[in-house]
Amino acid sequence: MLVSPLAKLQDAVTGRPATEVLAEVAAAIRAADSFVVTAHVNPDGDALGSTAALGLLLRSLRKRVRVVVGERPPEKFSPLFPEDLFEVVSGKESARDLAADFCVLLDASDPVRTGPFEKVYFAPDQRRINLDHHPPEPKATYDHQLVVTEAPATGNLVLCLIDLLGVSLTAEMAQSLWIAIATDTGWFRFENTSEWALADAARLARAGVALQPLYARLYEDYTLAQARILGAVLAGLRTELGGDLVWSSLSRETMLAEGVTIGDLDGVVDYLKAVRGAKVVAFIVETGDRSYKISLRAPGTREVLSVARQLGGGGHAKAAGCRFSGTLEKLLSVLTGTVRDALKAEGRATK
Repeated sequence: MLVSPLAKLQDAVTGRPATEVLAEVAAAIRAADSFVVTAHVNPDGDALGSTAALGLLLRSLRKRVRVVVGERPPEKFSPLFPEDLFEVVSGKESARDLAADFCVLLDASDPVRTGPFEKVYFAPDQRRINLDHHPPEPKATYDHQLVVTEAPATGNLVLCLIDLLGVSLTAEMAQSLWIAIATDTGWFRFENTSEWALADAARLARAGVALQPLYARLYEDYTLAQARILGAVLAGLRTELGGDLVWSSLSRETMLAEGVTIGDLDGVVDYLKAVRGAKVVAFIVETGDRSYKISLRAPGTREVLSVARQLGGGGHAKAAGCRFSGTLEKLLSVLTGTVRDALKAEGRATK
């Protein structure tokens, strides 16, 4: 009999045993007939893999389910999930158009992170479920919510749900969950590569996941445009605070000229982490007129969640992000000051 990795963990929202909360989620799923499932905007591998696996799980239970995204997932993921699974919708649908017993949000808890589906998910009479591994945002209420920050990825929580519901782990589910867990752990290189991550990876590998082709597709299959973008980002590296902050930026004009999207930039920020001496790295992407998306990473022993939260964002201790409206010059001024203060506070805390 499998021992749940949640056995000794608590839900970060209520402090209750995580196994009890997950049991309530499972009971709600058994009792309901229809679901709409999504993750955060600009979905990464964990968001896509988790929603795909949950969608397949609900299908196996003969539930009516729609796995919705606001825009087509990044091209590199397109052959890795069932062709008919993700439904691209405009986000202009009303709550009636996306009517379901439950709306399920994965890999985020902040209503803003649902993007175009916020009004649907958070309609007053809509019931909703949330599974996440990021520190919870106290900005929304859910009928059932499980947040386990010790989980390497949200995909690990979906696998726990599959086990609890007694559903057989199919090859399609296993591949989706591998993508979720492997990408969020940096292919098992990041600090969240825990015993839990490796144990689940072993199960998924035994289920028939073809590891080398997946790695090649996700990490060794750049288009020419993506390769040029990576070169431009690395060539544009700059430092602040005596080298403590390493950053680079990418303009909207360059993205349009090369024909790349935000989704095509997944993983670029991790190349900046290799710069010797960096304590915080930032990748700044212009998303519109005077608007920017900032990805933050913390090499070594530092953390960046406090920086992201000061700027209205969130994430993990080692990987976080935020948005900014204004000029690039103002953004850099604010970011540099915030990083300086965070490093000083962290230094004081460790003394």
